[in-house]
Amino acid sequence: MTTDLTEHPQHAPRRAARARDPYGPVTVVSLHDSSGEVAARGTIAVVGTDAIADRGETDAAHRRRGLGRAMMSALAEAAVAQGDLITADGLA
Repeated sequence: MTTDLTEHPQHAPRRAARARDPYGPVTVVSLHDSSGEVAARGTIAVVGTDAIADRGETDAAHRRRGLGRAMMSALAEAAVAQGDLITADGLA
């Protein structure tokens, strides 16, 4: 799957705090519930003008609340912030 990340819709998580930790070209995004537990997380790596999303998961207790969509929005935002990014490839 390939998409233009500059036009990716932004979805804010409901009742979840967002943490973004960059490690060079790889960024890990995690969404935390009110008790601080990780509710959803994923990674994205930027290579040139491409990004690859991977390891996206939502904890079973937090599914069906839009956290996966919010996490992918945060990953797209993090990738675009890293530079001249055009497309993303990842698991469909």
